[in-house]
Amino acid sequence: MSDKLQYSPEKLSKFKTIIKEELKEVEDELFKFESNLKEQKQRLANANVDFNQTSKHSQQQAKNKQLKQRLEEKTKELKSALQRIENKVYGICEQTGQLIREERLLAKPTARFDILPKQD
Repeated sequence: MSDKLQYSPEKLSKFKTIIKEELKEVEDELFKFESNLKEQKQRLANANVDFNQTSKHSQQQAKNKQLKQRLEEKTKELKSALQRIENKVYGICEQTGQLIREERLLAKPTARFDILPKQD
């Protein structure tokens, strides 16, 4: 991979800012979500619930677990993107080795592949 095949430091800085802002939002959302889950557990522990309520709670717990996993995965992807910026490989398609289109990175800053490879 040649040194010429990378975004300028200015563009990388722009992407880094976007990613850091998104990471903060996701981490804040995850923190609030986890706090709400703790409150729900405490309320359920203190409540006298019947079978139907327990069943609904179990279904909600499964949904909550999926949502938490998605938020944690998003956090991981954003941190990985920041690491790629530090390693100076951000924006390079892992499949083709070509630069990922800027529009794609703006739409999905964690992209590791370009959907429509450049036609030479």
